Amino acid sequence: MHIWEQIRSEPEAGAKALVAAYSLRLYKLAFRLCTNASLAEDLAMRTLSRAVRAEGKFDSEEAYYSFLCAILVNLYRDDLRLKAANALVFMEAVPDVEDERADPGETLAAKSDAELVRMAVSRLSPILREAVVLRYFGELPVAEIAEALTVPEGTVKFRLSEGRRKIREFIAKRNRGNPR
Repeated sequence: MHIWEQIRSEPEAGAKALVAAYSLRLYKLAFRLCTNASLAEDLAMRTLSRAVRAEGKFDSEEAYYSFLCAILVNLYRDDLRLKAANALVFMEAVPDVEDERADPGETLAAKSDAELVRMAVSRLSPILREAVVLRYFGELPVAEIAEALTVPEGTVKFRLSEGRRKIREFIAKRNRGNPR
């Protein structure tokens, strides 16, 4: 039985199944969009809540994650509009993750690179950040991103290209100031 069918027949059990199946993926995606843990958790939960209410609008298991991503992105956009766009976006300390590599120099370089990428993504415009996060962190194909963002595939490809270009520029600019 598909999740939306379970929600229709047994709403409480269906909602629990939906949360179990998608909450972590949606949280990670939301965190990449807004870079704030509590806001990401709120976005993920509101997405799941809206999906439960919208169960009648969906009937294909294959693109259900894309459907959820579209809801999440729309909620994120609503939040940006309500909070004057960039007022919502800020850097928060990212928790350290233990790295099992033996060479401390490699570990430091990798952490530095990851932090640079996080900073670069957080500085993208919301439109570019949505496409980049859905593609590289949500692992959605271009067609599903286009569907989630309700734009043509060519627009998604342009946004991804432009996002990658701006990320490269940001990293190059930072590396010129701090050569290794």
